[in-house]
Amino acid sequence: MPDDAHDSVRKKVQTIFTELAGERARMLKGGTFPAGITSTVTAALSSPDASDEQILHADKIAFHLTDWNDDAAFIVALHLFPERFTPEEIEAAVGMFLIHVPNHVVAAARLAGHPTDDIFREDDK
Repeated sequence: MPDDAHDSVRKKVQTIFTELAGERARMLKGGTFPAGITSTVTAALSSPDASDEQILHADKIAFHLTDWNDDAAFIVALHLFPERFTPEEIEAAVGMFLIHVPNHVVAAARLAGHPTDDIFREDDK
C-alpha cells in the first residue's frame, strides 16, 4: 500500500469535516490530541467530589476514547460520502483504524468495568 493513499485519505477526511464543521474540524486531525475534549469527558465521568485517584481513572478512560479522533472521523466521513474515497484510500484507512482503535476501546471498556469478551469470535475450523 503506497503511503500516498494514507496521506490522501487523511486530506479528504479533513476536507469533508472542514466543509461540515469549519474550524472545528481541526479537532479531528491526526496528530492533534484533543485535550479539551478529553478534559470534558473526564469531568463528565467524575463526580464533583471525586478523589484524585477517581479523576485519574476517568481521565484514562477519556484518553482511550479521544485518542483516535482521526480514525473516528474517517469512519463517519466514509458513511456520509463513500463515493469520495478510492478503494486504495479505504483499504489504507481501514488498516489504520484496525491497528489503532480496537485496543483503545477495549482498554476504555475494561477501565469502566464493562466486559470485553469477543462475542463475534469465530471458532477455528
